[in-house]
Amino acid sequence: MYPWIYTRAKEQPNDLALVTDQARLSWQELYTAAHKLASAWASHLSRGDRIALYGPASQSYIIAIHAAQLLELTIVPLNVRLSQRELDDQLKRAQVKYVISDRTLDTDIKILPFHYTKTAPDIIVRHMPKHYVQSMLFTSGTTGRAKAVEQTMLNHFSSAMNAARHIGSSTEDRFLIVTPLFHMSGLAVVYRAVIYGAPIVLEPHFAPTKTIEWIKNERITHLSLVSVMLDRLLEAGLRRYDLRVVLTGGGPVPLPILTRALDRQIPVMQTYGMTETASQIATLLPEDALRKIGSAGQAIAPTDIRITRHQEIEVKGPTVMKGYFSDEQATVASFTADGYLKTGDLGRLDEEGYLYVLDRRSDLIISGGENVYPAEVESALLSIDGIKEAGVVGRFDSTWGQVPVAFIVSAVEESTVRQAISQLLAKYKCPVTYVYRDALPRNANGKLLRHQLKEFV
Repeated sequence: MYPWIYTRAKEQPNDLALVTDQARLSWQELYTAAHKLASAWASHLSRGDRIALYGPASQSYIIAIHAAQLLELTIVPLNVRLSQRELDDQLKRAQVKYVISDRTLDTDIKILPFHYTKTAPDIIVRHMPKHYVQSMLFTSGTTGRAKAVEQTMLNHFSSAMNAARHIGSSTEDRFLIVTPLFHMSGLAVVYRAVIYGAPIVLEPHFAPTKTIEWIKNERITHLSLVSVMLDRLLEAGLRRYDLRVVLTGGGPVPLPILTRALDRQIPVMQTYGMTETASQIATLLPEDALRKIGSAGQAIAPTDIRITRHQEIEVKGPTVMKGYFSDEQATVASFTADGYLKTGDLGRLDEEGYLYVLDRRSDLIISGGENVYPAEVESALLSIDGIKEAGVVGRFDSTWGQVPVAFIVSAVEESTVRQAISQLLAKYKCPVTYVYRDALPRNANGKLLRHQLKEFV
């Protein structure tokens, strides 16, 4: 198939494609900008190269995503909230050739700006193989070691088409993006919009009042959120307006929030998915929300979901990742002999095939929609001089869902620990509370018993 932006410019050249506070671009204008940028990059980059995208959501960021596909490059969107140490680690693991950024970065890798004005010969647009690795987003395993998930063109295309069949699509669809483009929730919408031919409204900084203005004034039909964002929108007076699909991820929507939304006829669709599956693989439709409380819905065909005898959720389908980049051991370990992805999540399927997620990788902390892995935080704490032992668990929080709490064996002052950890981890990963102990519970093999720590939060 041809690059999606090329096809869209041919079929709908004058239709609206992108809206920001600064501009309104048609598909032809968006394609022209992407083609110009790709032509300028062509002397620096070759098919298959990896480029890191580092910066806030913007018109330039969207253009860069499409320019990368025109050149058959792999984009590596990086979380702008990472510490310098985390950023260096991910750049190294992804083996990127250039960083695309308008910011000054402390890195040896060459940097190209998002606005690249050097004139260059036009590139030739070619058919693209469906298995070309289009994007790599980072996730962390329970060991805390970052892994780059390889998502192919087929993964993204299948995710878009499967979702359209499951929740429906219309020529009147209009998407609002308020989640980061370095998360699958944001990036997936960029690809879905260009595949469907639906315009995007891009808001880089989520704020309830501004979001409601976009929804009302731009006749938004599709929106992706986490529960805390939906709660804030409801508090600010959100009504249905033209909304047809409000996708929520990061766990079930708390019943009080869900009830308030449904009372206003807001079409909340709770989902289950992950970076490794290029967005959602199960979605609960609004008409089932109160009938199937706590469920993430049915599998989105042709994805197959099964539960093992140990209650682990396993998934197979065209949206499942190619693998973890440059980590064959982790890739092989993540799949069963018959090709199912082992999610590490626990769940069950009821008699109608509705999925209920019982636990997210057992110890995983989901804070405001962000994944916080205890092992990663513990490793950072233990790197601080004077901390002998560390254990991290999640505690319920009415605003963020969960927040990390650290148990440590140390004589180091708490203020010193807080200062040190802030240099090592993104803010959302830093523990909100520190509990000092003489020793932490361990089994006979010395393994930390986190479930015992959870009893004290």
